[in-house]
Amino acid sequence: MAAASIASYHKEPVYLVDFSVYKPPEDLRLDRQEAEEKAKSWSMYSEELRDFMVKVVTRSGLNQSGTFLPAAVNPLLSKEPKYDMATAMEEAKAVMTGAVEDLLAKTGLRATDIDILVTNCSIYCPTPSLSSMLVNHFKFRSDIQSYHLGGMGCGNGVMAIGLIRDLLQARPNSIALFVPAEITTYAFYPGKHKHYMVANCLFRMGGAAALLTNKRHFGRIAKYQLMHNVRVHTGQSDDSYGCMSWGPDPDGVNGVYLGRNVVTCAAEALEACLKAVTPKVMTWGQYAAATIFTLRKQLSADTPDYVPDYTRCATHFAIHAGGYAVLKGIQAGMSLPATKMLPSFAALRDYGNTSCSTTWYVLAYMETCGKVVRGQRVMQIGMGGGMKAGINIWQALKDNQTPHAAWRHLADKPLTEADLPRAIQAMGPAAKVADNQDNTERANAAATAAATDLAAIEKPVVARKVTVEIQAYAEPLTDEQLADLAH
Repeated sequence: MAAASIASYHKEPVYLVDFSVYKPPEDLRLDRQEAEEKAKSWSMYSEELRDFMVKVVTRSGLNQSGTFLPAAVNPLLSKEPKYDMATAMEEAKAVMTGAVEDLLAKTGLRATDIDILVTNCSIYCPTPSLSSMLVNHFKFRSDIQSYHLGGMGCGNGVMAIGLIRDLLQARPNSIALFVPAEITTYAFYPGKHKHYMVANCLFRMGGAAALLTNKRHFGRIAKYQLMHNVRVHTGQSDDSYGCMSWGPDPDGVNGVYLGRNVVTCAAEALEACLKAVTPKVMTWGQYAAATIFTLRKQLSADTPDYVPDYTRCATHFAIHAGGYAVLKGIQAGMSLPATKMLPSFAALRDYGNTSCSTTWYVLAYMETCGKVVRGQRVMQIGMGGGMKAGINIWQALKDNQTPHAAWRHLADKPLTEADLPRAIQAMGPAAKVADNQDNTERANAAATAAATDLAAIEKPVVARKVTVEIQAYAEPLTDEQLADLAH
């Protein structure tokens, strides 16, 4: 049984003052076809691996000429890949200091104003830590509380907000800086096993910095307030614990391993997370409808589980852009329209899988190419190895229409579905989804007519299942099956 940690309003509100996402320099942009030719000079090159990587990348939802890799592992800029600790630190400094510098410039705060510093990078964990690197670079105060989180996977850009919230609750009148990034130089896999090769296909350069505080006077200038934070860990299951990892392949070469059950395990973690957060964000009308469904289910086992309209629970959805199939699976499970998914697919298209920072790129796209209006809610969804999942609910405290440098190229022309490498379309049996929606609409109508004192209704347990279409593959996998898992 998954364990969930849930929090909502506290005596001291937690504000997201502002955030920044890193924009890599243009000379690091990767063109797939040109990279194919240049990579032939690498000692690890083989036609078999090239064919597999092309198959994954072309189906991935990434722009074939629009994502970024650091010079050390970019075939256009390196005659042979370099992935040692010192070279990885060059990328870490560029990404993390770049995001923090932009954030401090936007907010007008100084490094000495920061009380708490939390960095996150799953694979690259040097000593001194990445948080210490930032302390040294920015000359933060000597009494700063600084921590580095390692090995937490892609979802920790979302889940770590719960830790920062708790740190702020324990330290009133403080300002916290959160810097999530994955360092692709060190995560690069130079081996020959396809189960480990997918990281090279999907992971891209990127990072973010976010400023949070419990100082009440910041409520006048902050962009968002944290309303709910939910996290779930399903590592009690051996399958969930082992489906994704960093370590040696059969030849002793380190890389990111993806098992055949990774998508299924991620879906189970997210299902548990949604089940925990849904009762906290539903409207009163949805509570009434869920109550009617619960009563009907007691009378008839054939009654479907209640599926709320999530677009009434939140206006915007910042979903971890880990891959095309995962995004489509979440879309189907939550019955989200393409318009709500577009920001996440846009982040996947232009920046690839930036691991723990992906959802911040999604939120930056929303603010640059649209607007998050005061009072609207943003559901931020992350998941990663362990297996873990997390959801944050943010409420906009003002109209947020901010041009972020990473999305300035689209500020005047937001993406449409036609601009994506692959179309957005809901997965799963459409008829079943439609039936559930019809049932929900009928129940909502009945509830609206019948409910006169909804405050007295006990919040029901809402069953929520995320549908991710994935076959139960058996080892050994074909290239096509592994490519499906990869994206």
